[in-house]
Amino acid sequence: MNPKYKILIVEDELLVATDIEESIESLGYSVQNSVDTGLKAIKEVEKSLPDLILMDINLKGEMSGIEAARRIIQKHDVPIIYLTANADIATVNKAKVALPYGYIIKPFTDKDLQTNIEIAIFKFGNDLKLKMESDQFNTFFDLKDQPKKQFIIQVNKGFEKINIDDVYFVEKEDGQTTIHLFDDEIVTEKLFSDIIGLLPKKNFIQVSGNFVINSSKVFAVKYPEVIIADKMSVITVEVAYKELVMGLESELGEIVDDE
Repeated sequence: MNPKYKILIVEDELLVATDIEESIESLGYSVQNSVDTGLKAIKEVEKSLPDLILMDINLKGEMSGIEAARRIIQKHDVPIIYLTANADIATVNKAKVALPYGYIIKPFTDKDLQTNIEIAIFKFGNDLKLKMESDQFNTFFDLKDQPKKQFIIQVNKGFEKINIDDVYFVEKEDGQTTIHLFDDEIVTEKLFSDIIGLLPKKNFIQVSGNFVINSSKVFAVKYPEVIIADKMSVITVEVAYKELVMGLESELGEIVDDE
């Protein structure tokens, strides 16, 4: 059975859209929604990012499917497969502008649909992985999302975008790395040292071989312990990292050293 990928359908012909919905569900996927204009597609993606979009090229209204796709990928990482009854080279050349992950000619079979969806999602995952491992990719997100910088990590079979400002502390345990946010914990097999490399040294301090903390989230320091705000987690500081932690004194005021 296929994973329950959420698929957004953008098709202005009701009967065709209904047929596609039935095909997607019969193949084991999930229909996130079905909309009939490019503008509605953009709004739907803003509301909830799908795993994949099936986009008709020739939509009714002022915005074509190609233009809608172009606007979507400017802001979001999502694979798009075009649907069209036109196979002429002029249409194909226009479609290439938005870097689609597939191009399906109508009419098509369930097998055509399934093959294109699986290849698109697989290729998209590989593309994201390559970007994630690239310094240019992380720099791109830093610049794009100022002042709230972000990074992307692989989680299970997908990817997660994390706001650096939302990170309270990072923990290494049993070969896994856990990123602790205010109300969530993200577990990844990415190396602890790699995660540290994604965090700005100005704000993040390593307090032991297994913990890195966000200095702006520290509630109190009572050596050898650090208390994290909101979560009130208590983290033990190793001797080798004492000087780094004591540097928080100017920000927190009096720090009691019980050594």
